[in-house]
Amino acid sequence: MNSSEALVRRSREALSALALQFLLGMGANLLGSPDENSGAAQIVAGVILGLHALVGIGVIIVAVRVWLVARRQGVAQRPALWAFIVIILTFLAGIGTMVTDSGWMSFLMSVGFVAAAALYVRVGFIALAPARSSAAG
Repeated sequence: MNSSEALVRRSREALSALALQFLLGMGANLLGSPDENSGAAQIVAGVILGLHALVGIGVIIVAVRVWLVARRQGVAQRPALWAFIVIILTFLAGIGTMVTDSGWMSFLMSVGFVAAAALYVRVGFIALAPARSSAAG
Protein backbone atom coordinates (compact mmCIF):
# COMPACT_ATOMS: atom_id res chain seq x y z
CA MET A 1 0.00 0.00 0.00
CA ASN A 2 1.47 3.37 -0.94
CA SER A 3 1.49 6.33 1.40
CA SER A 4 -1.52 8.12 -0.08
CA GLU A 5 -3.64 4.96 0.17
CA ALA A 6 -2.93 4.66 3.91
CA LEU A 7 -4.03 8.23 4.57
CA VAL A 8 -7.13 7.86 2.39
CA ARG A 9 -8.02 4.66 4.26
CA ARG A 10 -7.65 6.39 7.63
CA SER A 11 -9.78 9.31 6.43
CA ARG A 12 -12.49 6.87 5.36
CA GLU A 13 -12.30 5.20 8.76
CA ALA A 14 -12.78 8.59 10.39
CA LEU A 15 -15.74 9.44 8.17
CA SER A 16 -17.34 6.04 8.85
CA ALA A 17 -16.89 6.45 12.60
CA LEU A 18 -18.35 9.96 12.43
CA ALA A 19 -21.36 8.68 10.47
CA LEU A 20 -22.01 5.97 13.06
CA GLN A 21 -21.58 8.52 15.84
CA PHE A 22 -24.05 10.86 14.16
CA LEU A 23 -26.67 8.12 13.77
CA LEU A 24 -26.30 7.01 17.39
CA GLY A 25 -26.57 10.63 18.51
CA MET A 26 -29.77 11.10 16.51
CA GLY A 27 -31.13 7.89 18.03
CA ALA A 28 -30.27 9.13 21.51
CA ASN A 29 -32.02 12.44 20.79
CA LEU A 30 -35.13 10.70 19.49
CA LEU A 31 -35.38 8.26 22.39
CA GLY A 32 -34.38 10.71 25.10
CA SER A 33 -32.36 9.83 28.17
CA PRO A 34 -32.95 6.58 30.04
CA ASP A 35 -34.51 8.67 32.86
CA GLU A 36 -37.22 9.85 30.46
CA ASN A 37 -38.23 6.30 29.52
CA SER A 38 -39.54 3.21 31.25
CA GLY A 39 -39.40 -0.53 30.64
CA ALA A 40 -37.72 -1.75 27.49
CA ALA A 41 -37.44 1.80 26.11
CA GLN A 42 -35.31 2.72 29.12
CA ILE A 43 -32.91 -0.14 28.35
CA VAL A 44 -32.75 0.72 24.64
CA ALA A 45 -32.13 4.40 25.43
CA GLY A 46 -29.33 3.43 27.80
CA VAL A 47 -27.73 1.12 25.25
CA ILE A 48 -27.90 3.75 22.49
CA LEU A 49 -26.46 6.42 24.78
CA GLY A 50 -23.70 4.07 25.96
CA LEU A 51 -22.81 3.15 22.38
CA HIS A 52 -22.77 6.85 21.48
CA ALA A 53 -20.22 7.48 24.25
CA LEU A 54 -18.09 4.46 23.30
CA VAL A 55 -18.04 5.35 19.62
CA GLY A 56 -17.07 8.90 20.67
CA ILE A 57 -13.96 7.46 22.28
CA GLY A 58 -13.36 5.46 19.11
CA VAL A 59 -13.66 8.62 17.02
CA ILE A 60 -10.89 10.17 19.12
CA ILE A 61 -8.69 7.11 18.57
CA VAL A 62 -9.28 7.23 14.81
CA ALA A 63 -8.52 10.97 14.82
CA VAL A 64 -5.15 10.24 16.42
CA ARG A 65 -4.47 7.53 13.82
CA VAL A 66 -5.25 9.90 10.93
CA TRP A 67 -3.04 12.59 12.40
CA LEU A 68 -0.15 10.16 12.97
CA VAL A 69 -0.29 8.86 9.38
CA ALA A 70 -0.46 12.43 8.04
CA ARG A 71 2.57 13.41 10.14
CA ARG A 72 4.53 10.31 9.17
CA GLN A 73 3.89 10.93 5.48
CA GLY A 74 4.19 14.71 5.61
CA VAL A 75 0.85 15.06 3.83
CA ALA A 76 -2.26 16.96 4.99
CA GLN A 77 -0.77 17.48 8.45
CA ARG A 78 -2.60 20.72 9.21
CA PRO A 79 -6.14 19.56 8.33
CA ALA A 80 -5.53 16.26 10.15
CA LEU A 81 -4.42 18.15 13.26
CA TRP A 82 -7.41 20.50 13.05
CA ALA A 83 -9.73 17.52 12.66
CA PHE A 84 -8.22 16.02 15.82
CA ILE A 85 -8.70 19.31 17.71
CA VAL A 86 -12.31 19.60 16.48
CA ILE A 87 -13.00 16.01 17.57
CA ILE A 88 -11.68 16.71 21.07
CA LEU A 89 -13.76 19.89 21.34
CA THR A 90 -16.82 18.05 20.05
CA PHE A 91 -16.32 15.26 22.60
CA LEU A 92 -16.10 17.90 25.35
CA ALA A 93 -19.31 19.46 24.02
CA GLY A 94 -20.89 16.01 24.33
CA ILE A 95 -19.84 15.78 27.95
CA GLY A 96 -21.19 19.30 28.46
CA THR A 97 -24.48 18.23 26.91
CA MET A 98 -24.79 15.34 29.36
CA VAL A 99 -23.88 17.47 32.37
CA THR A 100 -25.96 20.55 31.57
CA ASP A 101 -28.69 19.13 29.27
CA SER A 102 -28.02 22.19 27.11
CA GLY A 103 -29.42 22.33 23.60
CA TRP A 104 -26.60 24.70 22.68
CA MET A 105 -23.97 22.13 23.63
CA SER A 106 -25.83 19.59 21.50
CA PHE A 107 -25.76 22.10 18.65
CA LEU A 108 -22.00 22.46 19.11
CA MET A 109 -21.69 18.68 18.74
CA SER A 110 -23.45 18.89 15.37
CA VAL A 111 -21.19 21.76 14.28
CA GLY A 112 -18.17 19.68 15.32
CA PHE A 113 -19.47 16.73 13.29
CA VAL A 114 -19.82 18.84 10.13
CA ALA A 115 -16.43 20.53 10.60
CA ALA A 116 -14.61 17.24 11.29
CA ALA A 117 -16.27 15.51 8.34
CA ALA A 118 -15.26 18.37 6.03
CA LEU A 119 -11.68 18.23 7.34
CA TYR A 120 -11.45 14.46 6.78
CA VAL A 121 -12.77 14.86 3.23
CA ARG A 122 -10.05 17.47 2.71
CA VAL A 123 -7.38 15.13 4.11
CA GLY A 124 -8.54 12.44 1.69
CA PHE A 125 -8.45 14.78 -1.30
CA ILE A 126 -4.99 16.05 -0.40
CA ALA A 127 -3.77 12.46 -0.01
CA LEU A 128 -5.21 11.55 -3.42
CA ALA A 129 -3.68 14.56 -5.23
CA PRO A 130 -0.26 12.93 -5.84
CA ALA A 131 -1.93 9.73 -7.10
CA ARG A 132 -4.11 11.72 -9.54
CA SER A 133 -1.18 13.73 -10.88
CA SER A 134 1.00 10.64 -11.40
CA ALA A 135 -1.86 8.81 -13.17
CA ALA A 136 -2.39 11.76 -15.50
CA GLY A 137 1.31 11.92 -16.41
